Amino acid sequence: MGTGDGESDQRGYGEGWEDLRRQTLRRDGYACTRCGADDRTLQAHHIIPRGQGGPDELSNLLTLCRPCHGVIHQTNKSFDDVRDDAPLFPNPDAPDPVARMQRPDDGYCSRCGHDQYPNDLVAWTDIPDSDSRTPRASAPDHLTLCKPCAGFLLECECSPIRREDLTANHRFGIHELSAWRLDAPVRSSVFAPSQVAVRRTPRTLRERVVDDTPLRFVWNHEGGRWLAIGVISYVALVFVVATVL
Repeated sequence: MGTGDGESDQRGYGEGWEDLRRQTLRRDGYACTRCGADDRTLQAHHIIPRGQGGPDELSNLLTLCRPCHGVIHQTNKSFDDVRDDAPLFPNPDAPDPVARMQRPDDGYCSRCGHDQYPNDLVAWTDIPDSDSRTPRASAPDHLTLCKPCAGFLLECECSPIRREDLTANHRFGIHELSAWRLDAPVRSSVFAPSQVAVRRTPRTLRERVVDDTPLRFVWNHEGGRWLAIGVISYVALVFVVATVL
């Protein structure tokens, strides 16, 4: 177990910081609160950064191993050498301030692009290259998927995804994912990698008219939806007035 001795000297914290840091590690059982590791160098993380007025108080500190500390501080280059050693997922019971995916993009479903909590995501590993000749054809090391999109892709004959290639920070079954599949959007995000850019057959009139056409870019966004309603109402009003006059 590493406790990160000398951290106070390196970061220029004031007198009393070393005792406070040790109290933090002791309270958290000398284990990282994001991944649970107890065999790595451990550091005390400020929930509210000191630069934003965060106090040096026990209630504002959490224990993190150095790789997970780098996950929280994505722009801090001093963690670049260890950040990739952090697990992709945080533990299911990780405190909210540190319950983040390894990379910011991992918090979004690779197919639909929706922001998700880590506990609502699964990761697809062992991804084959696409047959496409576009620059998106090369296979990434993993893709994160929301449960509806994962369930849809599992049952889609045109997708090579397999249950054994899916992992998460919680237990899930293929039947659970299958039950979610109909909630997957009809169309994938325009930024979706080719391996998951698969269209779902629309089932309802709304899906055929809106979700499977360019109208989805307007209707499925709150601001665009109200704009569309306003334009339609205005046109209807003009038509009624013109008819009456």
